[in-house]
Amino acid sequence: MSFIFLQMPDKSHCRHILSDGATGIGRSSQNTIRIDPSYNNVSGHHALIYKSQKGIIVQDLQSTNGTYVNGLRVTESELQIGDELSLGKTGPRFILTESLLPPESIAPDQEKPSEKPEAEIVDQNIQHLHEMSMTGLLENKILGNRLGPDDMQVLLKDQKRLEKIIERGRVSQSQSNLIKSAFIASRSKLKMYLFISVTGFITAALVISFFAIRAHQYKTLLGKAKSLKTEMADCDKEITFLRKEKKSEESLTKKILDLREKQTELTTLKSRFNEDDFKEFYSDPLEMKIDHIMMRYGETEYFIPEEMIQRVRHHINVFTRGGDKSLASRFISRKDSYFPMIQRIFKENKLPIDLAYIAMLESGLDPQALSPAGAKGLWQLMPNTARRFGLKVNGNLDERTDPEKSTVAAAEYFRELLGMFGSRSAVMLCMAAYNAGEGRILNALRKIDDPLQNRDFWYIYRMGVLAEETNEYIPRVIALMIISESPEEYGVEVTSR
Repeated sequence: MSFIFLQMPDKSHCRHILSDGATGIGRSSQNTIRIDPSYNNVSGHHALIYKSQKGIIVQDLQSTNGTYVNGLRVTESELQIGDELSLGKTGPRFILTESLLPPESIAPDQEKPSEKPEAEIVDQNIQHLHEMSMTGLLENKILGNRLGPDDMQVLLKDQKRLEKIIERGRVSQSQSNLIKSAFIASRSKLKMYLFISVTGFITAALVISFFAIRAHQYKTLLGKAKSLKTEMADCDKEITFLRKEKKSEESLTKKILDLREKQTELTTLKSRFNEDDFKEFYSDPLEMKIDHIMMRYGETEYFIPEEMIQRVRHHINVFTRGGDKSLASRFISRKDSYFPMIQRIFKENKLPIDLAYIAMLESGLDPQALSPAGAKGLWQLMPNTARRFGLKVNGNLDERTDPEKSTVAAAEYFRELLGMFGSRSAVMLCMAAYNAGEGRILNALRKIDDPLQNRDFWYIYRMGVLAEETNEYIPRVIALMIISESPEEYGVEVTSR
């Protein structure tokens, strides 16, 4: 059993254990992790962290100064061990850490050493973790409308547990009010021992009835969301038709904006669903995999075009053709030699580590790779670009073939691109610019009537203003990511080199 913590890097005693469910962070006293009020750049309710068996996700709560993961501002993002979470660009920082040992103390702000025997401290912490686990279990049952009579009795017996669930803010206001009323009713009847069993039964029955109604409402919303996604798929087909038939730009723009409105509505609906129900929105497992990658990039409002899904599928087939002799097998077999170094440098530069897959696509992770156009090295940098970012390229020395130095140069280039395209879909625009050059992407954005409103990759992709090579570039990168993360699923044999 391991324990997951948020730890402030400059304060070793400030460790906050993450239990299953939601953990609120902010200056308000209602948060699980309360930030000192002197941090003016932190909002009252700044962010939420959701921990489940599937992973850990942080969600910004429309804070004033934003939430950052590894230096990149996010609306919602998956967290990995070692990631840095910042509340505001210059606000408090936390590192997500993992330990096989239980927390040193139950209260994270307790700095004085305990005089109790170590065994007793461990026992107390295990009991504390058990209580947190039970609290998370009851909370998830409430959210999933699975609360039974026995669960209700457990909930009504422990005021602190009930208050904890309400403070986390995941249950709705109406659920919260009803639970409070049930608790008050059950407490007031304790003295009436002749009626306590009846009262407990009635209270539980009322709450179970309420959650049954909520379950019906939940299913109705789920059905509405599925219908909306079907409408979006039809809308996307119309967009593809309009673009290929070269219909008027006005018609195409109108249809894209219509799709965006539907996507905003769907995003709002999805925020009310349990994570386990997200799979209901996918008829194609590949779409779900692509969607998870987009969420890692901090994407929130988008709809993956069917055309994009099919191109990713096509490139997966191309890369895996030939089994153990396939391109994917050769590329991924070199991954252990270079990815640790690349991802270390990218983390130091606060860059998304998945950008490492660009090197896999560009050079097959071959430091000596040379293109007919003169691009060279892991990152296939042109001579002028390499010199621009500090590499020596002359008749006697070519540092593009130095894996570490060229990766540092590539990291500086990516930071420049992300700063240039700092908006929705910044990572996607960054990848497109790495392939086509930032000038071409900027020109594509200039062709948009409303660049402030529509400055994102998906808009220019649907408008068809990118070159065909660039349109294919991102599906190829995504295909390599998917294969690399599940090589056995695609029959790819990987051998370390």
